[in-house]
Amino acid sequence: MSKHTILIIEDEKDIADNIMVRLEVEGFMTLCAHDGKKGIESAREHKPDIILLDIMLSKLDGIETCKILKKDTRTKDIPIIMLTSLSAVGDVEKAFAAGANDYLTKPFEYDRLLGKITKWQDSSH
Repeated sequence: MSKHTILIIEDEKDIADNIMVRLEVEGFMTLCAHDGKKGIESAREHKPDIILLDIMLSKLDGIETCKILKKDTRTKDIPIIMLTSLSAVGDVEKAFAAGANDYLTKPFEYDRLLGKITKWQDSSH
């Protein structure tokens, strides 16, 4: 079984690095982009199995990034899990309206993140 690749689009380097290390320990391959535009480029180029996407990003926010990825035939079927400190009902609704498949509020327990990743990797293959 090949390793699943996860693209992390997160502008806070410490958070991105922490997630990458934890996922690599679990056997995942990881890619990272620190803004929405680079995240879209990376998703198109590498076609990851799952995308972890922060809402609060520079250059292009996570909501717009999600919309673009879900409209693109090359990336529309990749599950997107939003990771954000925004937890108001309106923020969650915006994420799902943009095409997000799931939503996790920061700070989070890594077991919850792994559970969501497992759920979406199983449903996408």
